[in-house]
Amino acid sequence: MKKYLILILTVFLLAACSDKDETKNENGNEENTTQTGGQVDTEEQADEKEDKIYGIGETATITSDLYDFDYEVTVNDFQAVDEVDGTSIYDYVLGLEEEDPTRFAVVDVTIKNISDEAYVPSEMFSANFSNVDEGAGYTSEPEFSPELDEELAPGDEINSKIVYTHDFDGEEAYWFKYEIMSDEETIFELPNPGK
Repeated sequence: MKKYLILILTVFLLAACSDKDETKNENGNEENTTQTGGQVDTEEQADEKEDKIYGIGETATITSDLYDFDYEVTVNDFQAVDEVDGTSIYDYVLGLEEEDPTRFAVVDVTIKNISDEAYVPSEMFSANFSNVDEGAGYTSEPEFSPELDEELAPGDEINSKIVYTHDFDGEEAYWFKYEIMSDEETIFELPNPGK
């Protein structure tokens, strides 16, 4: 008897959850999703995310999630190096051994202000670096990018390197991301320079 009671409660719970999902879809709260055979089809969402993945040499127009203005970013180059501006990775990361895979990840970018207002790029947005399909990733080492602390007038652009420390363990590619974890997240996929 106890088994039947548990089975009946489970059926009611599943039915209630199913009704809730259908109501949500009928009310239009779930955009770009369709119900097929009891599963939610997120193919359109995946395609939308794919549309926001760029490569070296491509320019992305990005909308600031916090401040609601547009800016352009072009990744010009990507390197993994032992030294940046005379600073050795072995001095920068204390205790680092030569066989350690940690290196400076240097992304050369051009940022263009296509808004109507002047702003300081480092105060308005930043980019994170990660392995492919990894969460937020890592923030940059700002002392290597002083240009991003200068005011950028409407229509002007600035070239800067954005530097990270990263373990290069043989991945095929890496992600360089603006507006992370938001609807405006924009990704540049950068091939491993050692491959």
